[in-house]
Amino acid sequence: MYARVLVYRVLDAPQVINNLGKFTWQNLKEIWHEPEYAQKQREILQLMINFKLCYEIPNNPKTYIAPQLLTAKQSKYQWEETNNLILRYTYEFMPKGIITQLIVAMHNLIDVMDKQQIVWKSGVILSQEETKAEVIEYYDKREIKIRVAGKFKRDLMTTVTYELDKIHQSYKRLKYDKLIPCNCVTCKDSQDHHFYLSEKLRQFVADQQHQIQCQKKPYKMVNVLSLVDDVMDRRELEKDKIRDSMSPSSVTFAGNIEKVVIQHSTEGNNIMTEPSEKPEEPAKSEVHVTLPWAFRNGMFYLFVCVVVFTLIGTLGGFLPFHYLALTIIGTAIFIILIGVLQLRQDDRLSEENFVELTVRVIKQFPLIGNLIESLKGNK
Repeated sequence: MYARVLVYRVLDAPQVINNLGKFTWQNLKEIWHEPEYAQKQREILQLMINFKLCYEIPNNPKTYIAPQLLTAKQSKYQWEETNNLILRYTYEFMPKGIITQLIVAMHNLIDVMDKQQIVWKSGVILSQEETKAEVIEYYDKREIKIRVAGKFKRDLMTTVTYELDKIHQSYKRLKYDKLIPCNCVTCKDSQDHHFYLSEKLRQFVADQQHQIQCQKKPYKMVNVLSLVDDVMDRRELEKDKIRDSMSPSSVTFAGNIEKVVIQHSTEGNNIMTEPSEKPEEPAKSEVHVTLPWAFRNGMFYLFVCVVVFTLIGTLGGFLPFHYLALTIIGTAIFIILIGVLQLRQDDRLSEENFVELTVRVIKQFPLIGNLIESLKGNK
């Protein structure tokens, strides 16, 4: 609890807010000035870094940035808009803080212009080996857009998406889509691409469909694998498939099975809790599947009939005729009653019909008594 209090004392400190999230080690010592915290200052700072709440500015030791306190105004910079590699993430629900975590995770690659990092509260420019990436969060649209320009576009795109996907995995049940841009002649040098869901492209690859149509005039056909290869390794499509917990499973059972328990696990830890030494046990849910057994396929009734008629044949020479008739009719009604109960158990008979059918079967027992009296009277 005290760690959380000390963290928020930094983020709420006027000198840090007024300096747009920038603070020094000396600032921390002043904020955490109480003697009881003197030995814990470095520990709490490291905790803030681990939770991606701040980072140390490269080549500026003991100076830190808390990205959530950066200016909301987008930085000014030059951008080459031709021959860009573009990728979009869209979210069903977008938690706050994804872009600020990415800024902390990739702070060593933040581009610098006039000795100032090109970074703001909702975006950042990254630079690596003559290649630049622009990553901007549009929170109102529930979207993050990545544009990459330069010599090694796919390499830098892969680095950015790798870090983003790690952040995504820290949220439980986060639902999002990757949108891959069209590379047809019309879209290639445009900033207004047609986009394909990565899941749709994965399905095309799985079904060996090699072409897909662009939805912008003149509606050219494009190669599916070339779309994937532009922005990611093809193996990433399979990772997206594994991530999709809502996809149905196909299971085949064989043998005489009465019940199967299928367990599903969901990975992910809340990033706002301190990581423990042991990995958190995945959440599990159980799906119970009940499969048919012998009562439903007629084998039970065949077996009972064989046993009953064997007994009747054995006892036929020892019992009087009227008792033998009673045994045969009673056994037949008993088998029918078992069948009615089994139909109800299998939910193949409504409760109302079950009651009505049971009553009709039970009403047959007085007929057996009347039959016996009739047989006795004939004697």
